[in-house]
Amino acid sequence: MLNFNKTLIKPNDRLIVAVSGGIDSMVLLHYLHALRQEIPFEIIICHINHHTRKATASEAEFVSETAARYGLACEILDFHYNQEKNFHHVSRLARYDFFKDMAKLHKANKIVLAHHADDLAETILMRITRGSGFIGYAGILEKSKFKGIEIIRPMLRSSRDDISSYQTQYLVEYREDESNQKDDYTRNRFRHHVMPLIKAENPIYTQKFAQFSEYIQEAHGLINNMAKNFLEQSVIFETDKASLSCDKLNNLEPIIIKEIFKLIVDKVSNNKVEMSFSHLCELVNLSKGEKTMGEIDIDEFMVVKKSYDTLTFFNHMPTHTQYEFTISGPGEIMLPNQDIFLISTNNSNFSGKYYELWYNDLDLIFPMTIRNRRPGDRINLPYGTKKLKDLFIEKKVPHAIRDEVPLVFDKSLELLWIPSYFGRKKSEGINCLYLIYQKGI
Repeated sequence: MLNFNKTLIKPNDRLIVAVSGGIDSMVLLHYLHALRQEIPFEIIICHINHHTRKATASEAEFVSETAARYGLACEILDFHYNQEKNFHHVSRLARYDFFKDMAKLHKANKIVLAHHADDLAETILMRITRGSGFIGYAGILEKSKFKGIEIIRPMLRSSRDDISSYQTQYLVEYREDESNQKDDYTRNRFRHHVMPLIKAENPIYTQKFAQFSEYIQEAHGLINNMAKNFLEQSVIFETDKASLSCDKLNNLEPIIIKEIFKLIVDKVSNNKVEMSFSHLCELVNLSKGEKTMGEIDIDEFMVVKKSYDTLTFFNHMPTHTQYEFTISGPGEIMLPNQDIFLISTNNSNFSGKYYELWYNDLDLIFPMTIRNRRPGDRINLPYGTKKLKDLFIEKKVPHAIRDEVPLVFDKSLELLWIPSYFGRKKSEGINCLYLIYQKGI
């Protein structure tokens, strides 16, 4: 008997139903078509012709004829494989984008797929073998989302034997994909050689894998909620980056920290970066390690940097343009990062950090120079000189902003002021200029 979760389908749903022509999807279509006598909803059939076998043209025609016989709309995508890329990855993305586009075109609210209990068991074993994120070990989910569209798998509780029995009982016509009999693909090798051994050990193995999946999903729900609460309270998100204090992770279990990092990467990368277990472990070690600085590349673009107690996730590493301005008198300039530097005879109308420059003769003050750091910069001190790099280390200036911090030099090009981090000993005089630094909005 087919174990079909009818609760996933509501009255007046508009469903995109993926139909390959194989036994699983044809049984799904047959059941859904009959279910419309009980629940009013619409069906739009979607089929992808991958052009990988001679039979794909006839399979597309078969699906189209079945749709016409049922009186249903049918959309077919002609997909041509680019040999330069992984077929399964590229074709999967193409399928899901096609389903999403058809859902938008037909104003459908759900995509229905024919995955079943044996698919679930195979997927769990494959992911255990290859490695996965925690929720990945749950295998296939009965409900999920793809770019805002709900995906449902109402046959996920049915075994392959259940589907075969339904097909025999109702004489559901289907087409057999001969490539399913080959061991070219990982799933086929598991299906042909591993699953029969497991079935021999326990004929109801699909139920046990379903229980395992449910446990993983429940545990992940708890972990995910704790991680989301941490993000709301302790993570600062900005455009293309996020930062947090490593100290706030101290009392958390490693599995919670891993989920926090995964959620941060998902959000900063807009779900375009897949985290490996090794990357998650590296990040945990980086956050808890004694080193004050470190860096981990997540992929070609995403980088995570540690600077003292701060961990920063960059969607792409910021590029810092060298800048230099010459200032001949009171006035205002905007720095490349939109921060403001100005010189004024009073500070009553401004906010931000300021430095008092006392003088007797303006000719001894101007021109002044403001720029970001250069290799070899040093600071003159009463007891000698110090490298600017050493000052930044002592003051724990975050590495990510060291190339943005403005340096103010006097007429003789001696370092006068670094907002928040250094100010030369106050000079003497009867007049005062205010050097003011305001962070951009």
